[in-house]
Amino acid sequence: MAYNITVIVYVVVQFVAFLLVLVGTPLDIFRGVAPEILGHKMVCVTLFGLKVDCYNKTYLESTEELWAECLNRLNRFHAAQAFAIISILVYFAAFTFGLLLLFCCPCLRWVCLALNVAGILTLCVVWAAMVVTYYTDDSADCVKAKDEFTFGIGFDLLMTAWCLDIINMIVMLCYAVINHAVKENETNHTRVGK
Repeated sequence: MAYNITVIVYVVVQFVAFLLVLVGTPLDIFRGVAPEILGHKMVCVTLFGLKVDCYNKTYLESTEELWAECLNRLNRFHAAQAFAIISILVYFAAFTFGLLLLFCCPCLRWVCLALNVAGILTLCVVWAAMVVTYYTDDSADCVKAKDEFTFGIGFDLLMTAWCLDIINMIVMLCYAVINHAVKENETNHTRVGK
């Protein structure tokens, strides 16, 4: 059985994007700009709270404690948390259906395409909420994150996964349209031959 190289590329890229979302979600979205305050340790903000050392597993404050005085920011973080988890599931589903498309079910190309579009939208909510937090003063007590932080590795991984998903959506769209045109052409030739 010959495998389609386009679908193989799709599956590999989707797996990488899934891993990036999975790994990037718990990592730092914002990283402190003045590490000398705490010595060799750095303050990091993840979607789920504040850490004194970016690679520490324990949180100094939860998101609720950290943004208790900043209701808009807290709501953005809650939305980002929910959509990050949804994104993990969507990216995994796209990878799984990509494998099924590769090995047995060519009709799943439209499902893969729909999952890529869904993944683009769900992860867009996550990074857009963080960009708004980075550049917006919510109140006098909630200054823009840009004043105290820079974007962290978690944000970079999520953005990379999002870009890979856009590329994969284009790959799957081309594959689906070309495959549909070939099938349509074969059907027309079969009718003419009869």
